[in-house]
Formats: sequence, C-alpha cells, structure tokens
Amino acid sequence: MQDNIARNLKLLCSYAPSIADVCRGLGINRQQFTKYLSGTSRPSARNTRRICDYFGVDEEELLLPHGRFADLVSLRPRARHLLRALGPAATHIDRMIVGSADSLKPYCGYYFYYYYTPSRPGMIRRSLLRIVEYKGVYYTRLSERIQPEESLLGRSHFIRYIGTALMLGGRIFIIDHNANALRSLSQTILFPAAAEVPAYLTGMTLGVQGRSARSPFAAQVFLEYLGKTIDKRKSMKQTGIFAPQCPALPRHVARMLAAGGEGQHMLTALELPA
Repeated sequence: MQDNIARNLKLLCSYAPSIADVCRGLGINRQQFTKYLSGTSRPSARNTRRICDYFGVDEEELLLPHGRFADLVSLRPRARHLLRALGPAATHIDRMIVGSADSLKPYCGYYFYYYYTPSRPGMIRRSLLRIVEYKGVYYTRLSERIQPEESLLGRSHFIRYIGTALMLGGRIFIIDHNANALRSLSQTILFPAAAEVPAYLTGMTLGVQGRSARSPFAAQVFLEYLGKTIDKRKSMKQTGIFAPQCPALPRHVARMLAAGGEGQHMLTALELPA
C-alpha cells in the first residue's frame, strides 16, 4: 500500500512545474515530502488530507493500485490542468465553498435582478436570477433579455450567465460569465438579508458593457425575491429594459437604485485615446 502511495504521488507531481512548487503549495518540508515519494515514510492523516486537497483527489483514490490510479487520473485531464493552474488557491476556494454551505441555504430560489444598464443610458434592466444548491456548491444562472435594438442579430433573444455564489465575511459574492461567449467575467456583491426570508437584496455589480464598446462598468443592483418555485415562462416575459417610471416596474425599484444619490447609480470606465 505504501508503495502505491509513493508511485501515485510521483504521478501527481509529474503534472506540477516542480517538486519545490508542490512542497511550497502544501506547506510540507521538502525533505519530508521526498520520503513520501521514495516510499520510506507514509504521510500522516493530516498531510494526506492536505495532499489530496491540493491535487483534487480523494484519500481512497490515493491508496488505489498504481495502474488503476493512473487510469483514473488520465480520465480527468481538464480538472488536472485547472488544479495545476490554481495551485494552492484550489484549497482556498474549496474552503470558501465549504464555509458557504449553510449560510447560503436561505437564498436559494429566483430573483428579479435590476440595474441601470450601460447599453441604454437612463434605462433599467430587469433580468431573472436563480441560485441553486447542488452537492454543497451554490450555482447561479442569470437570464437577460436582449432587445432587438441592442442585438447584433436584430431580434430579441436571451443571454445566459452561469456562475457560483459564496458567502464570505458576511457578504454574498456571485461570479459568473456568459455561457456562450467566454469573453469576460462579472461579479456581484450583495448585502445579506436582514430577515430569514430574503425579500430584497442590494449591492453592486461589476462587468463589461456588451456589443462593441466593452467598457468596464459598475452599477448598483436591487434584487427582488420571487420564491423557490415560480412560473418561469411568465417571469421571463417580464424581463427586459424599462424606463424608471414605467408602470411595469414596481415604484420602489428606481428609488432603491438611486439610493446612492443623483447620478450615482452607475459608473463607466474612461478609456484613454489610442
């Protein structure tokens, strides 16, 4: 069994830039780690967990016969490359996910997501956001209706952003991206709800303007909780771009988005001339 661990560790390390990088990422002494690789010493239970977290494998998998382990690892090349790129950050992200497990449960469900859109100055966009939990991880899906005048296609269609949600330091963080065009990342930071049921949430979003401009922008956001189950088709029909005083919008939406003061609901970055 100890020989299997040593050979399996060597295989995992072969995907890393160097043994020194692995030792730094793990926080394990190089001399001690060399003993694990040679099979003269077996990692303690604590160090085994650290090694498995770092490389993204289970403890039971690390004990497998080397042939079976090599086959298993070869089936996960993309995950392996991702872990290699993240290095020790993979462990940190995992801790953030685990730490969010209980605190985000009340926030699962659907929301209308409002903000002043940079693509139509002075207009409010209403999108549909869903937060859902799967195997301890909270995923998000934001659906935005693109009007014909905004679209390069000249017709109305939906853009969907997928991402993850975390509760860190008493704030909700959502990081997502366009599922069809991998050209940017967006981040939303929200204050938690004051009550157990999150009727409304406020915060900020940071992203990149669509179409050709692609200017970075930040805007205040206001979320209205709809429930854990909804008539999705009906809610999707209610999304789009609206004037602040449009009867289709609740009166409090524009008021909440302007809470920072006149002209403070959106900021667009200045691009230097070429």
